[in-house]
Amino acid sequence: MPKYYIKPLFWNTNGYTKPSGVKAVSGYPKEHGYGHEEWNNSPNMRFTDRGTRFRAFHTEPLGNAPVEDYDGQIFLFMTASHDGIQQLVGVAGKATCLIPKKRSAEREHLRQRLNIDQQWRDAWDLEIVRSLHHHNIRTFKNSWKKDINWIPNWKSPENYFFWPKEAVTVDPLNITGKTRLLNMFGSYTEIGSSAAVRIMASVPLSLRTQSWSCIQQEIDASFSDSDADIADIRRIKGVSETTKQALIDARIGQGKFRTELLNHWDSLCAVTGCDQLQILRASHIKPWSESSNSERLNAKNGLLLVANLDALFDRGLISFCSNGKMLISKLISRSAQKLLGLPAALRRPPTPEENVFLEYHRRRVFVE
Repeated sequence: MPKYYIKPLFWNTNGYTKPSGVKAVSGYPKEHGYGHEEWNNSPNMRFTDRGTRFRAFHTEPLGNAPVEDYDGQIFLFMTASHDGIQQLVGVAGKATCLIPKKRSAEREHLRQRLNIDQQWRDAWDLEIVRSLHHHNIRTFKNSWKKDINWIPNWKSPENYFFWPKEAVTVDPLNITGKTRLLNMFGSYTEIGSSAAVRIMASVPLSLRTQSWSCIQQEIDASFSDSDADIADIRRIKGVSETTKQALIDARIGQGKFRTELLNHWDSLCAVTGCDQLQILRASHIKPWSESSNSERLNAKNGLLLVANLDALFDRGLISFCSNGKMLISKLISRSAQKLLGLPAALRRPPTPEENVFLEYHRRRVFVE
């Protein structure tokens, strides 16, 4: 199962191809006049390994996040805060962290291979850097050499490395439910796949590339990946085997959770009235990854939907109002709506208990 993180970076006005001289208020950039992430979009950070093209890049560590257990499964949404706004500046998909000590040789190899030693000139060209180092190039170079191995501390396949031509302003409330994203360079926020979809959807069509599409497809695929969730359930401590089995059944849309939904909706799709049990899905309203164990087992946190509507609902492309009226994302074209027979309301208004979860879905999952 992929891991998704929002990671703050130091703001750069050169498209992250080289340091731009922005004045920082804290951390390494304040002390030195530049940040190691300011080369993240430099063409010099490309390399090929065993026939696969990669991009090396930099962020500060992810604290206690289990990065070593998720090589090639981490998606970093890199953001920058400046001038009162917060923007998405890049996304690295299928990334591998090179920070652990066991990766130090690989970092050193990349430093030499990418000729990063010579990038010092990009920083020294800036007056703010020269001033902070008292116009003493020897002092600066000593500092540069001390930290140089930390510049390439992540890698991502190039076709999963998305750096839009323009930074994209994001709405933190729509992504995390909070008014601000974290902005300290050493901080990070783990998010679920639904929030990842909303971040990707914030990118205007004019800025989307093939890399954007590759990342989006991987996120979409994660919605149907129940194996990792089941493995996580089996590892839970302090929970009875009976409860674990109930959770597993609920995750795959079976057991008591499905039975209660079938009874509640008379074994008919909540929207279409279809009675073909083989294609009816017991779908969670509040995403599995964001629900407590009790919410995962609560049938009020569920809808019985045919497979195509289940897929749309799961990805936040449709939702429902408190009166049962269907909401449709702008990402679904008019032609697709016509083919799918949308919009179509719930066959009956949601109960107050269901509305609590639907409100969450509208606010935190639905992609307008």
